[in-house]
Amino acid sequence: MILSILLSLSSLAFAEVPDTLMVVDSPSKVLITESPEGTRITVTNSEDGTQNSHFVEYAPGAKVSTSRRSTKSIINIPGFDCLNKKERCGWAIGIDGLCVGLNQAHGQTGGGGLQWSKSFEISWLSCFNVGYIFSRSRIYVGLGFDWRNYKATADGKWLEPSASGGIEWGRAPEGSLVKSSNLKVFSLQLPLMYEWRVPKSWLKLKLGPILNFNTYASLKGIYDDAAGNRCEYFRKDFDRRKVSVDLFGAISYHSALGIYVRYSPMKVLNDASLVNFSPFTLGFTFLL
Repeated sequence: MILSILLSLSSLAFAEVPDTLMVVDSPSKVLITESPEGTRITVTNSEDGTQNSHFVEYAPGAKVSTSRRSTKSIINIPGFDCLNKKERCGWAIGIDGLCVGLNQAHGQTGGGGLQWSKSFEISWLSCFNVGYIFSRSRIYVGLGFDWRNYKATADGKWLEPSASGGIEWGRAPEGSLVKSSNLKVFSLQLPLMYEWRVPKSWLKLKLGPILNFNTYASLKGIYDDAAGNRCEYFRKDFDRRKVSVDLFGAISYHSALGIYVRYSPMKVLNDASLVNFSPFTLGFTFLL
């Protein structure tokens, strides 16, 4: 036991200290060249341009393995270089998941009547998007769809087109019982999103504006007439706002389930409409 310790100490005492291969005060470029005979390292001095080199010769029959790794974005955009070379960066194509929530008709005019608890939204934020990934962030623009339903069931009122081109509250035929009245809006949407992954967690934040092209809107009502027969009416001869902008924010866990809010400072219908409002939505995200 003692003999083995002494031998170990003696081997440490006589261990060779590595020699300094070269000293270059102001290096500007390092070139490593490998051949079957060995490896040559050449360093260029930035002050006078002189080159210092050192050759490491391989022993006969030696087996040498090398590896090389580099990270490079597909396109170099100033200010968008990777902050952490271990993170993926560059242009990428993807999709977003679904958003399902309840709609509030914020700031209703015309006496109110649209109910938050019975109005809902179904949205596919982007069925296709393209963006740039850098560090833990991603900025992208996408193409998606949105369908919103605003519903009223109280006081026997229903929505109908007004003389000004918008909508107003009306009354069902005498003796009938109103069951519901709905305003539905379908939109083609272009979200511009910033996405950030929270360090050391599975949380992901997403926020940005959404440009909506409101391509379709309709009114639908259900009522029972005086004889008790179930009746429906359908109208779409009124003016909607053709283009609007929403503000969107969401937080999700593991990209599977999350919550979101969505608000538009713009009114849904034209300014002359007697019943008008700004939509505010709160709901859940899936695979976002």
